[in-house]
Amino acid sequence: MLINSNNYMTLKQYQRVKLGFVIVLAIIFSQSIIFKNYLIPIAVMIASALVLMLLRRQVKGVIADERDWAVGGKSALLSIQIYAWLATISMFVLYGLRDINPAYEPIAITLAFSTCLLMLVYAVIFKYYNHFKLSNKKTIYLVLAIALFFAVAVVSLRVFSGEDNWICQKGTWHKHGNPSFPAPSIQCR
Repeated sequence: MLINSNNYMTLKQYQRVKLGFVIVLAIIFSQSIIFKNYLIPIAVMIASALVLMLLRRQVKGVIADERDWAVGGKSALLSIQIYAWLATISMFVLYGLRDINPAYEPIAITLAFSTCLLMLVYAVIFKYYNHFKLSNKKTIYLVLAIALFFAVAVVSLRVFSGEDNWICQKGTWHKHGNPSFPAPSIQCR
C-alpha cells in the first residue's frame, strides 16, 4: 500500500516513490534519445517534478532540518561558482580555437550564455527568497514559469539555429547548407 489510510506518506514511502520516478525517467530519457524525440523527456520531467511536489506535501515527518538547508545552500553556491569558472575558462579556450575548427565557436557561445543564464536565475531566485516568503502556490508558479522559460529557450534555439556548416565525410570537408566561413584548416578524418 503506497499511502497510509490517513492520507499521509512516511518518509520511507516517499523515498521509494522518488526512486521509482528516477528509474522511470531514466528509461524514458534513454528511449527518447534512441528514437531522437526530445520533447517527451522534457514534458515527463516537468510532470514528474509537479507530482513529486504534490506527494511531498503528503509526507508526515521531517525530510530536512535547518542544518541540511544551510549545507545545501552553501553547496549550491559553491557548485554554481565552480561551474561558472570552468565554463568561462572552457569558453575562452574554445573561442580561441575557432580558427582550427569553426564548430568550437557555437560551443563557446553556448557555454557563455548558459553561464550568464545560470547566474541570472540564481540572482533572481536569491533576491526572491531574500525578500519574500514562498507559499506553496508561489512555489508552483515559480517552477512553472522557469519550466516555461526553458521550454521556450529550447524551442527557439532549435528553430533559429543555423544549419550551415562543414561536415567531414570520407576524408574531405563538404558544405552543409551555405556556411559563411571557410572549410576548417585541420585534416578531416
